[in-house]
Amino acid sequence: MEVKHMTTDIRVKKTRRTIIQTFLNLLGKIPFKKITVAKIYTEAEIAKSTFYDHFKDKYDLLDQIIQSLSEDFAFEIKQKFSEFNTETILESLTNIFLNLSKNPDALNALLDLHETPITLEFRLRQITFEVCKDYLLRQDLNSQFSIDFLAHFYSELSLTSIRFALNNAANPDWVQQQTELMGMLQQELRAKITSDQL
Repeated sequence: MEVKHMTTDIRVKKTRRTIIQTFLNLLGKIPFKKITVAKIYTEAEIAKSTFYDHFKDKYDLLDQIIQSLSEDFAFEIKQKFSEFNTETILESLTNIFLNLSKNPDALNALLDLHETPITLEFRLRQITFEVCKDYLLRQDLNSQFSIDFLAHFYSELSLTSIRFALNNAANPDWVQQQTELMGMLQQELRAKITSDQL
């Protein structure tokens, strides 16, 4: 009885992954509005009822993908900020996000989607803001800039950095140059906000 249950769990997880991956592959090729549940289950080579065993509709699928990516991103960014020393967080954020999926076209499409009340872009911005603010509250900073401003600025810079890396994933030289530039900017910024000598 136990072996059958494990086999079922593995199949359920595999089917769920297949549906999600199929959706992301489609999203990297065609607009969200043109993706239908029928397209998803046909491409995934599963029965219509199997899709509905896992998701209510394509919006539920999108919501669950956003939730999952957001949770993974939040976990990774919290780890990076807790280990923060001289390593550049912007570089880490970009790498974290790129490593969450090997499909930059789908990630770009997810960031551009505004079909649900909570978007991936909103969640990433919110996560980076909250984690950065929490980190800054524990630092000895000068008072030239407010912590809210710095956290918001950092969040926007992070999203821009992620977008640049996704848009230029086919050009690793540019992504490397971007990483180096972001590292330099971050070190300079950190030196300015932690010093009284402005």
